[in-house]
Amino acid sequence: MKWLFIIIAFALIACSGFAGKKKNYSKKDETTKKMNSSYTSVAVLELFTSEGCSSCPPADNLLPQLANVDSNVITLSFHVDYWDRLGWKDPFSSREFTQRQRKYGDQLHLESIYTPQLIINGQYEMVGSNRTSATQTIKSVLNEKAAVQIKINEVKKDAGKLLVSCEAEGDLKKLDLIAVFVQKQAIMKVKAGENNGATLSHTNVVRSFAKQTAESNTSFVLNIPTEITDDNWQLIIYAQHNDGKITGAAVYEQ
Repeated sequence: MKWLFIIIAFALIACSGFAGKKKNYSKKDETTKKMNSSYTSVAVLELFTSEGCSSCPPADNLLPQLANVDSNVITLSFHVDYWDRLGWKDPFSSREFTQRQRKYGDQLHLESIYTPQLIINGQYEMVGSNRTSATQTIKSVLNEKAAVQIKINEVKKDAGKLLVSCEAEGDLKKLDLIAVFVQKQAIMKVKAGENNGATLSHTNVVRSFAKQTAESNTSFVLNIPTEITDDNWQLIIYAQHNDGKITGAAVYEQ
């Protein structure tokens, strides 16, 4: 009887241990499933600015402060070219960025575009130096669940180019993926125009821009300006619907 009791006791302990392991495995599996199905909300701030505009420096200075509102805020400075003819050519300006701003003007039914203009998640626009409006809008869009999840798989430098591959999952219909190579910090001494004599500071200046129709696997090739050091750039990829709404984003930094 004594040996029978010992055998039964060991059997109960073994069964208890097995049941405990099974329970822990199920809990881990549920956690993994939950993580894979969750999409992080983002607030992508696109500031349209110019070194030739005297109203722009306050907006340029506010942009990095808005990035501190939440860790999921992504800031971008798009320098437009329509101020270049008025005495100072902005070295970061691009006709492509002006066209992007005009497209926003059409989508948002604006009478005109202007600088500094801030667009948040492709849906809301305001004067770029309006801290109160920008902060309120950021908090509002961060309450929305992202519709697309982006994962940056590979980033390589090759002969002045950045070769990028990424994955996207979620609602990819009528969607573009946009990749931007940004210069994190830039300080410029302006020698003419409305800001003549001023030293201007810029954050996350878009230097290279590419767009592809969204697919589950997408690749990009971006130009790398020769003057940018290895510690002064970021790669940002974001998803944008045909109606302008930004629905997800990812950031890569060395």
